[in-house]
Amino acid sequence: MAKLWENYKLRVRKNCMGSLTRSDGLEYWRNKLFTTIIIYLFPLGIIVLIPSAIVVFALGIQSLTVAYIFFGVAITTISLYSGLRINQRKYLFLTLIYSVAAILIFFMGELGAGLTYLFGATVFSLLILPTRAGVLTIFINILICVVQALLIHNRLVDYPLRESYQVASWLAISANSILLSIVAVVFMPMLFSGLQETIESQKELKLNLLNHQGELENSLDEKNTLLAEIHHRVKNNLAVISGMLQMQSFKETDERIQKKLIDSTLRIKSMANIHEQLYQSNSFSNMDFDAGLKNLVHAILETMDDHSKIETEFNIEPINLNINQAVPCCLIVNEVLTNSIKHAFSDMQKGLISVQLQKNDQKITLQITDNGVGFPNEADPETKDSLGMVLIQTLAHQLEADYEYKSRKTEPGVLFRLSFRLSDVNGSHLS
Repeated sequence: MAKLWENYKLRVRKNCMGSLTRSDGLEYWRNKLFTTIIIYLFPLGIIVLIPSAIVVFALGIQSLTVAYIFFGVAITTISLYSGLRINQRKYLFLTLIYSVAAILIFFMGELGAGLTYLFGATVFSLLILPTRAGVLTIFINILICVVQALLIHNRLVDYPLRESYQVASWLAISANSILLSIVAVVFMPMLFSGLQETIESQKELKLNLLNHQGELENSLDEKNTLLAEIHHRVKNNLAVISGMLQMQSFKETDERIQKKLIDSTLRIKSMANIHEQLYQSNSFSNMDFDAGLKNLVHAILETMDDHSKIETEFNIEPINLNINQAVPCCLIVNEVLTNSIKHAFSDMQKGLISVQLQKNDQKITLQITDNGVGFPNEADPETKDSLGMVLIQTLAHQLEADYEYKSRKTEPGVLFRLSFRLSDVNGSHLS
């Protein structure tokens, strides 16, 4: 039964809705309202009409029997017959309402609800058809009432109400229904016109928003392409500079100057690595710092560890960093690693560098340890005035970070720990 009901509703919607969508505005809602009426009118009408037709036929009232049969055929045609256009169904529905009204008026007079159906015909026409159909119903209503008045005047129908003023009383009563119909014709189109204007303005607004969204998306794509190109060029330019410095270091005979050039090369490569990460990502203001950190460590080792005697160990959580925090952080890592590679493993066959990166709420902790010789007992790295330590102190201050850089107490080697809060830093500065 449920499947039969669903199939029936689909059939009625197909016949009465057409291909209109919400974007078609008022006409869509007119068809939807008409469809809803017909969906429930057919089963309810059939339930009422079949026993009523049987009763009036048994009573010998042939005219009402014919009328009930006509109603049943009309409802079935409107609902299920696929050979009619939607407007034809609507006018047939309106004809059905007028047939009921006329029968109730002519056969039952003031005792029936015919005048209510006349007013209903006007209201339904305004709801499901253009305004001119509602205006037309006013003249039809007047015509039906005048015909009834003539029948009363010629005593062709029984009208016992107010025996002395039969025609006048009928006209007075029917005039109220006609007045209500006129009021509906005047005011309901105003309401629908306002609704239509609202629908059209919303449709226009939506169209403008879609156009504006398209323009913004195109502009964003252009800016993303431009930013990608900028990062790519910066990375290439930094690679050229680092290459030039590296070439210069090979030509230097002074070992001290050669080491300084190599240190500068690594610092530039650290910054170039960040721009490469940004160029390859979908974001040009944030980077996957965990992946960038691994790449940076491997790049430094490949440059400085000629004999591959240093192993690495990573314990890194996925963390996304703003570029203005990622740059100083990578430069700090560069200084700490280069220092370990240079000094920690000079007398060792194998060395181990461990890198840990953790996030707790909004606090980032970066820890780098080695198992090398550690700092000499009398040496405090933070008191050194080397460029590397100055950079670490300056960059940590920029990050508003706490750090410690010291020999490990229970194990050989050096510990570096940096802690700072995750934030979106605007701009870039050194202070």
